[in-house]
Amino acid sequence: MIIFGIMVAVMAGLVYMFSGGEKRHNWRETYRPDKVEPYGTSIIYGLLEDYMDGDKMKDIKDSLHVYLSKEETSGSYMYLGPSLWLDSVRISSLLGFVKRGNDAFIFTPYISFELLDSIGHENCIDLTYERDSMDYDAVDYYLEDTLVQLNLTHRELKRDSGYVYNFRYRTKDEIYDWQYIPPDLFCEWQHEFASLGTLNDTLINFAKAEYGDGNFYLHTTPLAFTNYHLVRKEGREYAENVLSHIEKEPILWDKTKRSFAFPRRRMAFNDTPLKYVLSQPPLAWAWYILLGMAVLYLIFRAKRRQRVIPVLEKNENTSLEFINTIGRLYFINNNHRQLALQKMKLFLGFVRERYNMPTKELNDNFKKQLSVKSEIPLSVIEKIFTVHGNIKRSQFSSENTLVGFHREMEGFYMKCK
Repeated sequence: MIIFGIMVAVMAGLVYMFSGGEKRHNWRETYRPDKVEPYGTSIIYGLLEDYMDGDKMKDIKDSLHVYLSKEETSGSYMYLGPSLWLDSVRISSLLGFVKRGNDAFIFTPYISFELLDSIGHENCIDLTYERDSMDYDAVDYYLEDTLVQLNLTHRELKRDSGYVYNFRYRTKDEIYDWQYIPPDLFCEWQHEFASLGTLNDTLINFAKAEYGDGNFYLHTTPLAFTNYHLVRKEGREYAENVLSHIEKEPILWDKTKRSFAFPRRRMAFNDTPLKYVLSQPPLAWAWYILLGMAVLYLIFRAKRRQRVIPVLEKNENTSLEFINTIGRLYFINNNHRQLALQKMKLFLGFVRERYNMPTKELNDNFKKQLSVKSEIPLSVIEKIFTVHGNIKRSQFSSENTLVGFHREMEGFYMKCK
């Protein structure tokens, strides 16, 4: 009863701790405009939707290739997500869309190297070749820290103290990989790329690239445009300054999921599978309850257990074996009388075991019952008992008497039922 009470108390404590009154949020970087979680983008999407009147805000839900390839499609393409994966067909469509005089705003830490090669000057390093021939770490441009400072380079938009950003996970700041644009894109032959914003003053995270009659705007810190940072006044100010570069309408917001799992750099705790488990309330419940039950199991199993009770073999009746042994001893010593008496004991033991009859009183009634049960004539049974009585009363028995007595008994054993 005490053990049951302790288990109930522990389970109630776990339920209280992990269901508590405080709402649990999903801290994954979803960048989804329909999510109000910390790293969703519902705030910036709502602000742009309110700012753009009427048909000046459109969602791309169909094929990017088909949508952008139409000659009548114009405006500013916008994508905000953890990474942007485009095959050669879609890249060609996007390049054609910008070349016609439109703009593309891409907010993602991982920009397609094939896209960068298509925009950049051929005399700069071929990033596609570098990506295919080297490890990802060699072309992964990031700064590992908990806090960074973002700023803009234009003198009217630049802030003296910069804008401080952190990566928050639940109750504390975690180390994060802050991506920046490869410096090789700003080589001496490269005139297409221009720096618009920096990360920690020296690393470029926001750039403009001219292509045809349009422009690409590349930003590698989409985290700055999530709900968590836009609730701050500084965050809204920075986002407004970045989005002030939008000149062409309408905004074509790409809602299609185009990200894929890059082989992430150095794995911190918040990059492990446990991060996802703990970010989902049902999975977190299951995880902590499993830990609690494991602790309870260890606690109660550690108590002293009863020793194993050995299996005792069933007692065997060795009386008949003992009588046989004694009989052989008498036979060796030519003690025919004692051997005959021992054989009678064996006979009576056989009757008790086979017919479940008491052998304490060997009277006429006993002989009649034995005759009925064994289906042996009463005369044969009476002869056995008569010979036994003679041997018992005499002081000496001959070998012939013993042999005759033995034959009568053997006849009984062979014919009894």
